[in-house]
Amino acid sequence: MILVIARAQARPDQRGALVPLLAEAAGTARTEQGCTSYSFAANVEDPNSFVSVETWDSRDDLDRHMATPAIAELLGALPPLLTAEPTITVHDVSASGPYGG
Repeated sequence: MILVIARAQARPDQRGALVPLLAEAAGTARTEQGCTSYSFAANVEDPNSFVSVETWDSRDDLDRHMATPAIAELLGALPPLLTAEPTITVHDVSASGPYGG
């Protein structure tokens, strides 16, 4: 499983423009081959701070996703809406399961 965590900080005056773009991107990604989950969330302490958590069946699936016109369009639209470039971290997870403390 591939886990992707991306973070972005919206310009306060651009949050309203950013949210629909993120919602559309998530909805589109969920229909792609190999996407098992894809969501965005705002930080409860800073509503302009967003994180996406995505899971993919394989790195090939993620690479195909990143090469889509939809992602190119999203990444092209982000600079004026964000305070800095988003960070994207990819994790290759060999096993996962519920916490059994």
